[in-house]
Amino acid sequence: REHYQWNMDVVGVEHVHAELELLAAACDFFRRVGVTAEMVGIKVNSRAVLERIVRQSCTEELEPQKFMQICVIIDKLDKIGDCAVTELLTTEQGLSEESCKLILECLRMPTIEALSEHLGDSAKEALEDVQRVFDLSKDYGFSDYLIFDASVVRGLAYYTGIVWEAFDRKGELRAIM
Repeated sequence: REHYQWNMDVVGVEHVHAELELLAAACDFFRRVGVTAEMVGIKVNSRAVLERIVRQSCTEELEPQKFMQICVIIDKLDKIGDCAVTELLTTEQGLSEESCKLILECLRMPTIEALSEHLGDSAKEALEDVQRVFDLSKDYGFSDYLIFDASVVRGLAYYTGIVWEAFDRKGELRAIM
């Protein structure tokens, strides 16, 4: 079995313009090969948003290692569903059912605005970078590809800010990017 992979990395840039450049390049590539925003979407989130959701929803103490383990479980949400994620969070991480319910409720928020309203002022800072990506994507001309999804985790060992995952909108394929 053989596959080809295109990789782009930006290291050491402390603002979202690096992420915008990568997303713009990816969307430009999609357009050039005929992959439209109706065919592919890019789910966008931030590690800071996910951490704010988990910390605000949990009554339990969250050490960095526990947060990472919770994120590994949350990353399985699309594959195993709410009930299985709740089961893992309660049995493996010791979270209460109420904490799990609050986390899942936040992860299902359809927009940045809805999540911001739900979490209140404490989430404002965490949501700023994600909002900035969406605002600037309009100027870059690829906002039609982007979707806010607070459940996108990706690899927390190396992603520290904005995270994204491209998917086919029909739901037939695995992650594209």
